[in-house]
Amino acid sequence: MATELKSVGIGQDSGSLIAEKTSVVTQASELNHSSALHAATVVPHTAEPETARWEFRALPYREVRRRFWHMSPGLLPFGLHMVSHADPISPTLRGIIVGICVVLGMKILTGFRKIERLGEGSGASAVTGYALSVLLTVLLFPGHLEIGVAVLSVLAFGDGSATLFGLLVRGPRLPWNQAKSWSGLAAFIVVGSLMTAWIYCGETRNPEAIETSVSYLTALSLVTPAVVAAAFAESVRTRLNDNIRVGITASVTLAVMHFLFRPM
Repeated sequence: MATELKSVGIGQDSGSLIAEKTSVVTQASELNHSSALHAATVVPHTAEPETARWEFRALPYREVRRRFWHMSPGLLPFGLHMVSHADPISPTLRGIIVGICVVLGMKILTGFRKIERLGEGSGASAVTGYALSVLLTVLLFPGHLEIGVAVLSVLAFGDGSATLFGLLVRGPRLPWNQAKSWSGLAAFIVVGSLMTAWIYCGETRNPEAIETSVSYLTALSLVTPAVVAAAFAESVRTRLNDNIRVGITASVTLAVMHFLFRPM
């Protein structure tokens, strides 16, 4: 009899324990269900898209080096402003320009791994597009060196500033290309126009120039359409390297503006 009672007691205790566990599980399930319903009824907070915010960011050292090599060649025309040279340019000066393009191109290519971006490759298209755009324009128009140095300025200071300010000042993206920003496009046009007009104007004041010189404002009116066209060419989403796009667009547009609208 005692054994029976003991067995019954054990059975009752086990049943109670099972019932308690079942109750806990049920409560947990109800709590989870309630939380899920609450989460479903709460309106989620929509964060402001990153591309819509204006913010300043530091430039990585690798990009600082890249900007240096991209923009520093644009200073070379200022050396020509201080040296009288034949017009059309002499074979000697043509050889010097070719030599400078080759040396700078090889220097950048051999050290490109130090400034390359992720997945960019060898950088051959970027370097050759930059150098050939300038070199071919100079050789095609040897009697109008201002066109060639203006193309160099658009690449160096226009395209260079677009990337510089696009990385430093993050802000709204362009509707046609989310990888590009309004800050970069504006920097391309403003800096590119001001610097290119300075370089173009300075070259027309060469003492041996055949054509008459132009004022800075006249130069600005001639080069700005080319800079704007190059800026939009740079902003287009395409697999063609931007140095090639900018160089070709700047060369063609500058030649048109020079021959059609420059005062004689």
